[in-house]
This record gives sequence, structure tokens and C-alpha cells, in this order.
Amino acid sequence: MSFPRQVPGIPRQSDTHELVEDVVYASADGVPLRYDHYRPRRVTGPAPAVVFVHGGAWVHGDPSQAAGNALHFARHGIATISISYRLAPAHRFPAPLHDVRRALRYVRAHAGELGIDPDRIALMGLSAGAHLAMLAHLAAAVPELAPELPAELDGVAETVRAIVLHYGPYDLARRRPLPDGFDPIRELLGERVADEAWVRVASPVHHASHATAPVLLIHGTADAVVSYRESERMHAALERAGKPSELLLLDGAPHAFQVSWRGDANRRANAATDAFLERHLP
Repeated sequence: MSFPRQVPGIPRQSDTHELVEDVVYASADGVPLRYDHYRPRRVTGPAPAVVFVHGGAWVHGDPSQAAGNALHFARHGIATISISYRLAPAHRFPAPLHDVRRALRYVRAHAGELGIDPDRIALMGLSAGAHLAMLAHLAAAVPELAPELPAELDGVAETVRAIVLHYGPYDLARRRPLPDGFDPIRELLGERVADEAWVRVASPVHHASHATAPVLLIHGTADAVVSYRESERMHAALERAGKPSELLLLDGAPHAFQVSWRGDANRRANAATDAFLERHLP
């Protein structure tokens, strides 16, 4: 089965990595759930790993979006499992969140065959994927977000050692349509976008006290899609709750600054991420 891929032509192999694309591991509502697996080649024994959650305003995107980061991580001996999830508006919240949590459990349950260490897993998300990644980490303590899971994953933990988040929205009550009128949060929540209690449940900023892993938030101050204030608010909420959080603001950087991979903003983001993961995925 073939799938559309946002990033074509990713090398399948190099001196530092091997890539297997679009591995289908389950389905939900008839939608295949899949992942791209970047295995680092210069590692002896189980590798630390990053579970990567793509962006795309909850309505598009796919696992290929991880390519730049995943190839970079492989050079540092870190595996990447880049996952898919059901997309809005066909699949409203919390369906995509359930899929991220299911993928986390699947990766831990199958760590041996993936060649990774289940006790050294980080979670990373970009944009809408940052929202889902942060909430996936917090949702175990939120009864309204109990996931739909197959029986074989019921007892598998969702815990991770570290979380890296790029330019995500964390308070969905502060929604603002894009200049073309498109409203991603409405697409995600549907009719329940007017339900203040549900919007609060869907907003990670209100669940910061449940964090158990350190968080690194990275955001460009020139982001015209998601305001950098979102990361400031998430960081402040974590600090108020006494949780370890770091915030890196990239002066003048736009949304999706990775597009300019060799640009100063992405270099700074990569350096901060490398240092963060070195501390928390020893």
C-alpha cells in the first residue's frame, strides 16, 4: 500500500541510518496507522529513540515530515519512529490524540524488534503535532481523554524521558483563523469548538501539573501561524506547577523554520535539542 508523502526522496540508507517507510501497524476507523523507522547504524545495542509527531494543522501532514530531524538524530545514534494519526475534519478530537498514545504504547511494546531502549524514549512534535505530543504526555491523568486501545496495549506505559516541542498551540481557547479564513481549531474540534469545558480539556496548558518529563519548547518570535506567546504560556504553566521546562525563543524566526535547514534559527534549535537529549537520553 502506498501513501502520499510530503517529503519525497528521503534516502533509505547512509553510513549513519537505515529507513523503512510507511510501516502499517494498526488501523482505526478504517484508517491505516503507520510509521517511518529511522534506525541509526553506528549504535551497539538498543538505541535511544524519538517518537515524532508531525504537524499540518491537524488536517494534513504525514510521517515523512520528520526527515530532517530524523537524519540528524541518526548521526547522533538516536532512532526515530515518526508516526501518523487520523486527520480532521473526518476524524475530530480526540481521535488523533488516541492515535499518538496508541503509537507510544506500541513503540514501547515492540522496542525489541525496533532495536530501541524502551526506557530511553523522547517525544517530539511540530506545530499541531506539538499540541498532540504535549497532551499525550499529560492525558493519562485526564479522565475525559481515556484512549481507545486494543487489549494487548492496555497495560503498556506511555511514559517518556523528555519532550521537545516546536511552535505548538497549547491553549485552544485562544484560537485565531489564518489570514485566508481557515480555522484549524474548528476543524479539529468541530461543533464542540463552542464548548468551553471541552476546549479546556483539549488544551495542554490546563494540565501542566501532570507532567512527569522535562520539556523543551522552541518557537520563533516572527511566527504568523501560531504566536510564540503559546510557548511562553505553556512554559509558565509548567514552571508554576513546579515542572522542569526550558524555553528557547528564536528572534525573527517564522513558523516551520526547519524549511531553512541550514539557517541560523534551525541551527540554534538543533543545538538546543541535542544538548537537551544528551542530558535526558543518556
